[in-house]
Amino acid sequence: MFLYLTAGTSDFMEMLQKKYDKENMIVLYSGDQSLLMHHTDGKTKFATPHSFSIVDSKGEFTDRGFFTVTYVDIFDDRAAIFEERLKSKDFGFLKEPGFIAYKLLKPIKATTFAIIIQWSGPDSYYAWKMSDAYKHDFDFMPENIAVDHLPTTLSVAPYTKEYMTTPSDNDDTEKN
Repeated sequence: MFLYLTAGTSDFMEMLQKKYDKENMIVLYSGDQSLLMHHTDGKTKFATPHSFSIVDSKGEFTDRGFFTVTYVDIFDDRAAIFEERLKSKDFGFLKEPGFIAYKLLKPIKATTFAIIIQWSGPDSYYAWKMSDAYKHDFDFMPENIAVDHLPTTLSVAPYTKEYMTTPSDNDDTEKN
């Protein structure tokens, strides 16, 4: 399975979703920018997507909820190590109230992995983010690293973007 991401204005992303209504696409809203996810076992309809293979997955995304997308840029020669480490990890968020689904995405022609987690709402995400489980689950994030330098697998500091599935609920969803 593959997951493709493309970004643009809400109007344009909604137009693409309507145009390809038979495809599995979800529009995610965050301020002025929106993200359109296309989940398929074939080719995408997007002209210039960020293309990923799904290498680990728990649950299935729904078209309602709160999404976080964590981008982790890995040195090419360390990608397999990072992927295996995450695939073998016993994630605490899987047991958190409000958790819906998770996908670990390996880039097809790039070096930036994406970790997408869907929650029932932002409160569930923030409760997990304040927990010890977050420190264990996302020990590669800058706020969870005990030293002043990145692990040797990372080329730049990872970051997370937050999204809602409804445009009216996205006023404060972008917190990096």
